[in-house]
Amino acid sequence: MTRTLITLPIVLAIATPALAQTAPPPPGNIDERVRQQVRVPTERERQDALMTGDTDILLLTRTKLFTLSGGLDVTGTSNAYLSPIDVRSDSFAQGQLSLGIGTRIGDKVDVFASASLVGVRYLEETSLDYSAISAAVGARTSIGRLAVTATYQPSIVYTRDFGRRQLTSHRFRLGAALPFQYRGVTVDPEVHSERTITHPSDYSAWSGGGSVTLSAPISKTLPILAYAQLGYERRSFDDYFEAFVGTKRLDDNLSAGAGVVWRPRTWGEVRAFYSFGRNWSTSDVNRYKAHSGTLGVTAALRF
Repeated sequence: MTRTLITLPIVLAIATPALAQTAPPPPGNIDERVRQQVRVPTERERQDALMTGDTDILLLTRTKLFTLSGGLDVTGTSNAYLSPIDVRSDSFAQGQLSLGIGTRIGDKVDVFASASLVGVRYLEETSLDYSAISAAVGARTSIGRLAVTATYQPSIVYTRDFGRRQLTSHRFRLGAALPFQYRGVTVDPEVHSERTITHPSDYSAWSGGGSVTLSAPISKTLPILAYAQLGYERRSFDDYFEAFVGTKRLDDNLSAGAGVVWRPRTWGEVRAFYSFGRNWSTSDVNRYKAHSGTLGVTAALRF
Protein backbone atom coordinates (compact mmCIF):
# COMPACT_ATOMS: atom_id res chain seq x y z
CA MET A 1 0.00 0.00 0.00
CA THR A 2 1.44 3.33 -0.93
CA ARG A 3 1.86 6.21 1.44
CA THR A 4 -0.97 8.06 -0.30
CA LEU A 5 -3.41 5.24 0.35
CA ILE A 6 -2.45 5.12 4.01
CA THR A 7 -2.62 8.90 4.45
CA LEU A 8 -5.93 9.63 2.69
CA PRO A 9 -8.39 8.17 5.25
CA ILE A 10 -6.47 9.76 8.13
CA VAL A 11 -6.62 13.17 6.44
CA LEU A 12 -10.38 12.79 5.90
CA ALA A 13 -10.96 11.80 9.51
CA ILE A 14 -8.96 14.73 10.88
CA ALA A 15 -9.70 17.54 8.44
CA THR A 16 -13.39 16.79 7.90
CA PRO A 17 -14.97 15.18 10.98
CA ALA A 18 -18.47 15.42 9.50
CA LEU A 19 -17.37 13.44 6.45
CA ALA A 20 -15.66 10.88 8.66
CA GLN A 21 -19.01 10.03 10.23
CA THR A 22 -20.29 8.62 6.93
CA ALA A 23 -17.06 7.61 5.18
CA PRO A 24 -15.75 4.02 5.29
CA PRO A 25 -13.44 3.27 8.22
CA PRO A 26 -9.69 3.79 7.70
CA PRO A 27 -7.62 0.76 6.66
CA GLY A 28 -6.27 0.53 10.19
CA ASN A 29 -2.85 1.15 11.61
CA ILE A 30 -0.99 -1.65 9.83
CA ASP A 31 2.09 -1.30 12.01
CA GLU A 32 0.03 -1.51 15.18
CA ARG A 33 -1.87 -4.60 14.03
CA VAL A 34 1.32 -6.37 12.93
CA ARG A 35 2.96 -5.46 16.23
CA GLN A 36 0.11 -7.14 18.13
CA GLN A 37 -0.17 -10.21 15.93
CA VAL A 38 3.39 -11.09 14.91
CA ARG A 39 5.20 -12.11 18.08
CA VAL A 40 8.93 -11.55 18.42
CA PRO A 41 10.35 -15.12 18.40
CA THR A 42 12.75 -14.48 21.26
CA GLU A 43 9.96 -13.20 23.49
CA ARG A 44 7.89 -16.27 22.72
CA GLU A 45 10.82 -18.52 23.51
CA ARG A 46 11.26 -16.86 26.88
CA GLN A 47 7.55 -17.24 27.63
CA ASP A 48 7.70 -20.87 26.55
CA ALA A 49 10.41 -21.50 29.10
CA LEU A 50 8.28 -19.89 31.80
CA MET A 51 5.25 -21.96 30.85
CA THR A 52 7.22 -25.20 31.18
CA GLY A 53 8.89 -24.16 34.43
CA ASP A 54 12.35 -23.79 32.89
CA THR A 55 12.78 -20.29 34.29
CA ASP A 56 16.55 -20.30 34.05
CA ILE A 57 16.37 -20.40 30.26
CA LEU A 58 19.89 -19.15 29.75
CA LEU A 59 21.31 -22.29 31.30
CA LEU A 60 19.35 -24.74 29.19
CA THR A 61 21.53 -26.97 27.05
CA ARG A 62 20.59 -27.02 23.38
CA THR A 63 21.04 -30.47 21.86
CA LYS A 64 19.32 -29.71 18.53
CA LEU A 65 20.14 -26.73 16.35
CA PHE A 66 17.00 -26.34 14.24
CA THR A 67 13.33 -25.83 15.07
CA LEU A 68 10.53 -26.00 12.52
CA SER A 69 7.26 -24.73 13.98
CA GLY A 70 3.77 -23.92 12.80
CA GLY A 71 0.77 -22.39 14.47
CA LEU A 72 -2.82 -21.35 13.88
CA ASP A 73 -4.73 -18.81 15.98
CA VAL A 74 -8.38 -17.81 15.66
CA THR A 75 -9.16 -14.48 17.31
CA GLY A 76 -12.30 -12.47 17.89
CA THR A 77 -11.78 -8.74 18.42
CA SER A 78 -14.08 -5.89 19.38
CA ASN A 79 -12.14 -3.33 17.31
CA ALA A 80 -10.69 -4.72 14.08
CA TYR A 81 -9.44 -1.36 12.81
CA LEU A 82 -7.92 -0.23 16.14
CA SER A 83 -9.72 3.04 15.57
CA PRO A 84 -12.16 5.25 17.53
CA ILE A 85 -13.88 6.41 14.33
CA ASP A 86 -15.84 3.33 13.29
CA VAL A 87 -15.47 0.54 15.84
CA ARG A 88 -16.23 -2.82 14.23
CA SER A 89 -15.98 -6.28 15.73
CA ASP A 90 -14.64 -9.13 13.62
CA SER A 91 -12.79 -12.42 13.72
CA PHE A 92 -9.58 -13.36 12.00
CA ALA A 93 -7.31 -16.37 11.58
CA GLN A 94 -3.53 -16.16 11.70
CA GLY A 95 -1.23 -18.88 10.43
CA GLN A 96 2.52 -18.83 10.98
CA LEU A 97 5.31 -21.11 9.77
CA SER A 98 8.83 -20.60 11.16
CA LEU A 99 12.28 -22.10 10.86
CA GLY A 100 14.81 -21.24 13.54
CA ILE A 101 18.36 -22.07 14.52
CA GLY A 102 20.09 -21.51 17.83
CA THR A 103 23.31 -22.43 19.57
CA ARG A 104 25.52 -21.38 22.45
CA ILE A 105 28.88 -19.67 22.30
CA GLY A 106 31.43 -20.03 25.05
CA ASP A 107 28.84 -21.60 27.33
CA LYS A 108 27.62 -18.07 28.12
CA VAL A 109 25.85 -16.52 25.14
CA ASP A 110 22.94 -17.96 23.19
CA VAL A 111 22.72 -16.80 19.56
CA PHE A 112 19.70 -17.43 17.39
CA ALA A 113 18.05 -16.65 14.07
CA SER A 114 14.68 -17.42 12.56
CA ALA A 115 12.53 -16.74 9.50
CA SER A 116 8.73 -16.75 9.45
CA LEU A 117 5.89 -16.61 6.97
CA VAL A 118 2.64 -15.14 8.33
CA GLY A 119 -0.86 -14.91 6.90
CA VAL A 120 -3.78 -13.04 8.49
CA ARG A 121 -7.33 -13.35 7.14
CA TYR A 122 -10.40 -11.53 8.47
CA LEU A 123 -13.91 -12.95 8.32
CA GLU A 124 -15.70 -9.73 7.30
CA GLU A 125 -13.25 -6.84 7.03
CA THR A 126 -11.18 -8.49 4.32
CA SER A 127 -9.45 -5.18 3.46
CA LEU A 128 -7.39 -5.82 6.61
CA ASP A 129 -5.99 -9.12 5.31
CA TYR A 130 -2.23 -9.25 4.92
CA SER A 131 0.71 -11.59 4.50
CA ALA A 132 4.16 -10.99 5.94
CA ILE A 133 7.72 -12.25 5.87
CA SER A 134 9.54 -11.77 9.15
CA ALA A 135 12.94 -12.70 10.55
CA ALA A 136 14.85 -12.31 13.78
CA VAL A 137 18.49 -12.50 14.79
CA GLY A 138 19.88 -11.88 18.22
CA ALA A 139 21.74 -12.97 21.31
CA ARG A 140 21.04 -13.34 24.98
CA THR A 141 23.12 -13.88 28.07
CA SER A 142 22.85 -13.68 31.83
CA ILE A 143 24.33 -11.22 34.27
CA GLY A 144 23.81 -12.98 37.55
CA ARG A 145 20.09 -13.81 37.56
CA LEU A 146 19.28 -11.09 35.04
CA ALA A 147 18.55 -12.29 31.49
CA VAL A 148 19.51 -9.76 28.80
CA THR A 149 18.38 -10.13 25.16
CA ALA A 150 19.21 -8.07 22.08
CA THR A 151 17.16 -8.65 18.92
CA TYR A 152 16.92 -7.32 15.39
CA GLN A 153 13.64 -8.12 13.62
CA PRO A 154 13.03 -7.10 9.98
CA SER A 155 9.54 -7.56 8.53
CA ILE A 156 7.91 -6.95 5.16
CA VAL A 157 4.11 -6.71 5.14
CA TYR A 158 2.20 -7.31 1.91
CA THR A 159 -1.38 -7.47 0.77
CA ARG A 160 -2.85 -10.95 1.18
CA ASP A 161 -1.67 -12.14 -2.26
CA PHE A 162 1.82 -10.64 -1.93
CA GLY A 163 0.88 -8.33 -4.81
CA ARG A 164 1.77 -5.07 -3.09
CA ARG A 165 4.06 -4.13 -0.22
CA GLN A 166 2.32 -2.21 2.57
CA LEU A 167 5.12 -1.73 5.09
CA THR A 168 8.76 -2.58 5.72
CA SER A 169 9.97 -2.35 9.31
CA HIS A 170 13.25 -2.85 11.17
CA ARG A 171 12.98 -3.31 14.94
CA PHE A 172 15.99 -3.14 17.24
CA ARG A 173 15.10 -4.29 20.73
CA LEU A 174 17.00 -4.55 24.01
CA GLY A 175 15.28 -6.26 26.92
CA ALA A 176 16.05 -7.51 30.41
CA ALA A 177 14.08 -9.98 32.55
CA LEU A 178 14.44 -11.28 36.08
CA PRO A 179 12.07 -14.26 36.62
CA PHE A 180 11.69 -15.75 40.07
CA GLN A 181 9.44 -18.11 41.99
CA TYR A 182 7.03 -17.07 44.73
CA ARG A 183 4.89 -19.71 46.45
CA GLY A 184 4.69 -21.86 43.36
CA VAL A 185 4.01 -18.95 41.02
CA THR A 186 6.56 -17.87 38.43
CA VAL A 187 6.86 -14.10 38.37
CA ASP A 188 8.53 -12.63 35.28
CA PRO A 189 9.12 -8.87 35.30
CA GLU A 190 10.81 -7.41 32.20
CA VAL A 191 11.75 -4.03 30.77
CA HIS A 192 12.68 -3.15 27.20
CA SER A 193 13.56 -0.36 24.81
CA GLU A 194 13.02 -0.43 21.07
CA ARG A 195 13.85 1.54 17.95
CA THR A 196 11.61 0.99 14.93
CA ILE A 197 12.54 2.23 11.45
CA THR A 198 9.87 1.83 8.77
CA HIS A 199 9.16 2.53 5.13
CA PRO A 200 6.96 4.50 4.67
CA SER A 201 8.69 6.38 7.46
CA ASP A 202 5.49 7.52 9.20
CA TYR A 203 5.61 4.62 11.68
CA SER A 204 9.25 5.07 12.73
CA ALA A 205 9.39 5.45 16.51
CA TRP A 206 11.25 5.06 19.78
CA SER A 207 9.53 3.06 22.50
CA GLY A 208 10.15 1.72 25.96
CA GLY A 209 8.19 -0.06 28.62
CA GLY A 210 7.81 -3.16 30.70
CA SER A 211 5.54 -5.98 31.74
CA VAL A 212 5.03 -8.57 34.43
CA THR A 213 3.76 -12.11 33.81
CA LEU A 214 2.49 -14.52 36.46
CA SER A 215 2.20 -18.22 35.63
CA ALA A 216 1.42 -21.36 37.61
CA PRO A 217 0.28 -24.95 37.03
CA ILE A 218 -3.42 -25.51 37.72
CA SER A 219 -3.42 -29.33 37.64
CA LYS A 220 -1.34 -31.94 39.41
CA THR A 221 -1.97 -34.56 36.75
CA LEU A 222 -2.25 -32.59 33.48
CA PRO A 223 0.32 -30.23 31.93
CA ILE A 224 -1.96 -27.17 32.12
CA LEU A 225 -0.76 -23.77 33.22
CA ALA A 226 -2.55 -20.49 33.76
CA TYR A 227 -0.99 -17.10 33.30
CA ALA A 228 -1.79 -13.40 33.53
CA GLN A 229 0.11 -10.45 32.12
CA LEU A 230 0.10 -6.68 32.50
CA GLY A 231 2.19 -4.41 30.29
CA TYR A 232 2.81 -0.75 29.49
CA GLU A 233 4.68 0.90 26.62
CA ARG A 234 5.42 4.52 25.71
CA ARG A 235 5.96 5.31 22.02
CA SER A 236 7.30 8.48 20.46
CA PHE A 237 6.89 8.68 16.68
CA ASP A 238 9.39 10.56 14.53
CA ASP A 239 6.84 12.14 12.19
CA TYR A 240 3.44 10.43 12.10
CA PHE A 241 1.58 12.43 9.40
CA GLU A 242 2.47 15.46 11.52
CA ALA A 243 1.50 17.96 8.81
CA PHE A 244 -2.09 16.67 9.00
CA VAL A 245 -2.36 15.75 12.67
CA GLY A 246 -0.88 19.09 13.73
CA THR A 247 1.01 17.60 16.66
CA LYS A 248 3.72 15.08 17.42
CA ARG A 249 2.32 11.61 18.04
CA LEU A 250 2.99 10.21 21.51
CA ASP A 251 1.26 7.00 22.61
CA ASP A 252 0.74 5.37 25.99
CA ASN A 253 -0.27 1.76 25.46
CA LEU A 254 -1.64 -0.45 28.23
CA SER A 255 -2.22 -4.17 27.74
CA ALA A 256 -3.56 -6.89 30.01
CA GLY A 257 -4.47 -10.50 29.49
CA ALA A 258 -4.96 -13.94 30.98
CA GLY A 259 -5.09 -17.44 29.61
CA VAL A 260 -4.34 -21.14 29.88
CA VAL A 261 -1.85 -23.34 28.05
CA TRP A 262 -2.18 -27.10 27.69
CA ARG A 263 0.85 -29.06 26.51
CA PRO A 264 -0.09 -32.68 25.95
CA ARG A 265 3.29 -33.23 24.25
CA THR A 266 6.63 -31.48 24.40
CA TRP A 267 6.29 -30.62 20.71
CA GLY A 268 2.84 -29.04 20.83
CA GLU A 269 0.45 -26.85 22.78
CA VAL A 270 -3.15 -25.69 22.82
CA ARG A 271 -3.89 -22.28 24.29
CA ALA A 272 -6.78 -19.96 25.05
CA PHE A 273 -6.47 -16.41 26.26
CA TYR A 274 -8.24 -13.08 26.61
CA SER A 275 -6.55 -9.72 26.18
CA PHE A 276 -7.44 -6.06 26.50
CA GLY A 277 -5.59 -3.13 24.95
CA ARG A 278 -6.01 0.59 25.51
CA ASN A 279 -4.06 3.23 23.60
CA TRP A 280 -3.94 6.89 24.58
CA SER A 281 -2.48 9.09 21.86
CA THR A 282 -1.96 12.74 20.97
CA SER A 283 -3.29 11.67 17.54
CA ASP A 284 -7.08 11.47 17.87
CA VAL A 285 -7.51 8.77 15.22
CA ASN A 286 -5.13 6.46 17.09
CA ARG A 287 -6.90 6.43 20.44
CA TYR A 288 -8.58 3.08 20.85
CA LYS A 289 -9.51 0.23 23.13
CA ALA A 290 -10.02 -3.36 22.10
CA HIS A 291 -11.01 -6.66 23.67
CA SER A 292 -10.01 -9.95 22.08
CA GLY A 293 -10.19 -13.66 22.73
CA THR A 294 -7.99 -16.27 21.05
CA LEU A 295 -7.86 -20.04 20.60
CA GLY A 296 -4.64 -21.38 19.16
CA VAL A 297 -2.53 -24.46 18.52
CA THR A 298 1.21 -24.75 17.89
CA ALA A 299 3.47 -27.66 16.96
CA ALA A 300 7.27 -27.71 16.76
CA LEU A 301 9.80 -30.18 15.39
CA ARG A 302 13.37 -29.94 16.65
CA PHE A 303 16.19 -31.52 14.68
